[in-house]
Amino acid sequence: MTTRNIFIPVISFVFLSILIGWYIIQNNQKSNMELNKNSKDEISYIAIGDSYTIGLGVSADHRWPNILTGNLRQAGIKINLITNPSVSGYTVRDAIELELPVVEKLKPDFVTVLIGANDNFGQEDVGLFGKELEELLNKLQSILTNSKNIVLITIPDYSKSPSLKGYQTRDVSILIKEYNQVIKNEASKRGLTVADIFPISQTMTSDEDYISDGLHPSAKGYAKWEKVIFPVVFKLLKR
Repeated sequence: MTTRNIFIPVISFVFLSILIGWYIIQNNQKSNMELNKNSKDEISYIAIGDSYTIGLGVSADHRWPNILTGNLRQAGIKINLITNPSVSGYTVRDAIELELPVVEKLKPDFVTVLIGANDNFGQEDVGLFGKELEELLNKLQSILTNSKNIVLITIPDYSKSPSLKGYQTRDVSILIKEYNQVIKNEASKRGLTVADIFPISQTMTSDEDYISDGLHPSAKGYAKWEKVIFPVVFKLLKR
C-alpha cells in the first residue's frame, strides 16, 4: 500500500471524527439550552414563616408548602419549592433578619408568608406588629421581579387547639383577629392576595388534627389548611 493510499483513509477518519464531535457538541448545547429553558419556565417558590410553615412534628411531605407544591404541579402549574427557611419560634423581626437574606440570594418568582403567631403569642402590640409586617413586605416586594407574586396567609386560631382546652381563650382569639385584620389591610393596600385559614382553624378542635403537643397541626390538619390555600395560589399563578 502506498503512502497516498494510507493517507486518504486517515484523513477521512479524522474528518469523520470531527463531524461526529461537532454533532455531539451541538446536541449537548441544545440539550443544555432546553434544560435551562425548562428551569427558567418553572416557577421558583419560597415559603416564609415559623413552626406552622416548617411543619413542626410532621415529615417534609406533610408540610403544607410541600402539599401545595405537589397539588399545583398536578394541576398543571410548573412550580418548585426551592427552600423553606422557616424556623419554629420565629417572629416577623426574625423573618426580616434571617429569612429575607435567603429570599434576596435566591430571588424566587413566588413567595408565601405565614408569620405572626409568635408575635401574637408574646402579646406584641398590634401597632408594632403592623410596622414590622410593613417592613417585611416592603423589602420582600423590592426583591421580587413581580411584586404581586406574594400570598399572605392569616394566623390560625390556635386558641381552639387541644393544648388550650380549659383556658380562657376568648381574648386570645380576639387578638388573633386584630392581627389578621392588619394582614388583610396590608394586602389590600398593596394589591396582594390573602389566603384566610382562620375560619378553618376554628373548626380544628379534634386531637387528630394536631401532633402530640396539641398545638401544632398534624398531617391531617395541614391538609385542611392547604385546601384553603391552594385555590388562592392557583388563581394567582394561573394568570
